[in-house]
Amino acid sequence: MNEIQILDCTLRDGGYINDWNFTNHQIDKIIYSLNKANVDIIECGYLNDKNGLVSNSTLFKDIDSVDKVFKGKGYKSLKKVVMINFGDFDIDNLPNKSITCIDGIRLAFHKKDLGNIFSHAQKIIEKGYELFFQPMITKNYTDLEFLQMLKEVNDLNPHAFYIVDSFGSMSLNEFSRYINLADNNLSESIYLGYHSHNNMQLAFSNAISLSLSKLNRNIILDSSIYGIGRGAGNLNTELIFDFMNKTFHKNYETMPLLEIIDDFLNSLMHKNPWGFSPAQFLSAAFNCHPNYASYLINKNTKHIAEINQMLSLIPEDKKISFDKKLIEKIYLDNYVASMKNSLSDDFEVDKNKKILLIASGTSVNDYENLIEDKIKTNEYVVISLNHKSKFDTDFNFFTNQKRFDEFANEIDLSKSVISSNIKTGKSVFSVFDLSEYNSLENQIFINVALIAINLFLKKNFTEIEIAGLDGYDINKIENYNYNETNQVLDKKALEEENQILLSNLRLLNEKILIQFITPSIFKNELKLKIIGVIPARFKSSRFEGKPLCIINGIPMIKRTYEQAKKSKLLDELIVATEDERIKDYCDKENIPVILTSDNCLTGTDRIAEVSKEKHFDLYVNIQGDEPVIDPKSIDEVISQYKIHQDKYIAYNLYKIIDDETEVTSNTIIKTIVNEKDELMYMSRLGVPFNKSQNKVKYKKQVCVYGFTKKALDVFSSRNKTINEQFEDIEILRFVDMGYTVKMKETFVDSIAVDVSSDIKKVETFLSERGLN
Repeated sequence: MNEIQILDCTLRDGGYINDWNFTNHQIDKIIYSLNKANVDIIECGYLNDKNGLVSNSTLFKDIDSVDKVFKGKGYKSLKKVVMINFGDFDIDNLPNKSITCIDGIRLAFHKKDLGNIFSHAQKIIEKGYELFFQPMITKNYTDLEFLQMLKEVNDLNPHAFYIVDSFGSMSLNEFSRYINLADNNLSESIYLGYHSHNNMQLAFSNAISLSLSKLNRNIILDSSIYGIGRGAGNLNTELIFDFMNKTFHKNYETMPLLEIIDDFLNSLMHKNPWGFSPAQFLSAAFNCHPNYASYLINKNTKHIAEINQMLSLIPEDKKISFDKKLIEKIYLDNYVASMKNSLSDDFEVDKNKKILLIASGTSVNDYENLIEDKIKTNEYVVISLNHKSKFDTDFNFFTNQKRFDEFANEIDLSKSVISSNIKTGKSVFSVFDLSEYNSLENQIFINVALIAINLFLKKNFTEIEIAGLDGYDINKIENYNYNETNQVLDKKALEEENQILLSNLRLLNEKILIQFITPSIFKNELKLKIIGVIPARFKSSRFEGKPLCIINGIPMIKRTYEQAKKSKLLDELIVATEDERIKDYCDKENIPVILTSDNCLTGTDRIAEVSKEKHFDLYVNIQGDEPVIDPKSIDEVISQYKIHQDKYIAYNLYKIIDDETEVTSNTIIKTIVNEKDELMYMSRLGVPFNKSQNKVKYKKQVCVYGFTKKALDVFSSRNKTINEQFEDIEILRFVDMGYTVKMKETFVDSIAVDVSSDIKKVETFLSERGLN
């Protein structure tokens, strides 16, 4: 019998599963186990001088990095090879074999590189290495092309020539034909190698067939522990070892390999699965690159029969190499394909209500009470997206054929709105034209949440609230709030989907306010929209008409507006007033103004009214009676919000008091904060009371507030709280209700105009600084 050798490529092909991020310890353990198992050849990984590393990786920058793996280990009898993908490593930088422990170089290339590959291959041989010559995708060669290549291979005289079943689709007849062509036309001194992928589970049977053939040469069979490898994986080393032992009385040891599986590979498979799948089967059946089928299956919107049909549309000349733009076009053309005759786009909702979308993320389970409370207000049109929600929703909204088929028998079809690409014989409430809502500014939407948001944008809604749009957590098995049997586990696919979602959410958020009411990985990535609001009440009890009082010839409201406009972080700035006289003045001066009702008890109530019409992430309350307000104080509040966002319901500033008379003044509000600068209490008294011998640093409130939408909803939902009534300090309402307000120390100050005599203080301030 001619010699049969086993080449294990766990460290190289396994890198497709973990991005070659093997730790040094894992590398050592795998090599130790393979050596103990008596493997003939071990492939250590790739050489890549562009992206390779020098440690904790099997994507090596240079030969020195590979040598370090074996330094001092004593694996002298173990033949060691490393692979180079043509174009990834400069052969001229390869040292001579005499100064390295590496025995051979496997040179992999595609048919398009055939004209250049032999000169590179010759250099490797001249440097003293055994050359393993590996033309990828053997089925890509006609018999005539294959024979012509063999002729050139004979002239090259490498150590081994490979038959490579890149798509795992070679039937036994096809495989045997290539074996016979190679065996009958290749120099007998050249080993014949077989590298298999396992898309159709043929790797083991073809390897057995080859090992039982009576060839005129020696054979190398490639394998990997646990079959680890991209997609369907490879021939299992432990299986071929067992077969060789039983059939040819070899002395391979399988137990060290089983220990590697138990210690390391088993958990890796759970995180990043490989092995047989419908995607791998279909890629083999169509003899196309496996990424085509994976791309379509990972979209998780089409049944396998439809994916089969889409794969049939790939042109023959495009099958070998993955063309993402091509498969995206095929998918989108198919996805948007509409049943135009079924359109009944009469989906209209109450414009006086807000929209609450409920997506399928797991956060809806954790925030069930919050969502229920919103629904109970009867202020929302509630819509579930591509699933049957646990909540009482007004509509079910589907754009995904698989999801609709899954839930069609469980939902109320008379409340169901579906897109025109969904095929069904069932009667539903409405069928909308998907092509009207699945794009914006040349960006195509596939995700149901994006389509729903765009639909309501085009129906002139200005704000959307959404729960359960968590984003895909690549470290979680379960990303749905229901038992989803068709999970996408491909981490790269999930990461890509997150990026697509984020970029399109950003685009939509420029045109409609998207509010996440449950945690989402996207929330902090969207541009925050911030508005400054200047409440201006004409009927002030202490100073009627105060906003229009004249300070050095200019009405106070204009001075306040001009100062606030200097803030660098406001997206919009408006005046909010109940009085037509203030509104008329602002209109005349081109100052944005909104007329509110006359029953607002406080400035915060006035801003809460504004929030019903203007939709922003943060509302900054800028006191209308502070005509020399420093815009830095506005930016300080906004900066704190950008850091903490919805961790706190509201934001405010304080300043250390340096004028002792302010401590006893009941118009100056003193502030007590904890060590995290969170508000504990405010009072018009000089708090905290000092019983110690230390000097107290009293803090006063600086009246620039930042309110989230939730803060304004909470504030306007009830009357004054006990301490708020006693102290007459609005922000105490949040403290009394158990909410946390974030404070920040500031070093800027301002002058409030409470009574007419304060005008002189402002004019003196302006005069001292040479200002008008």
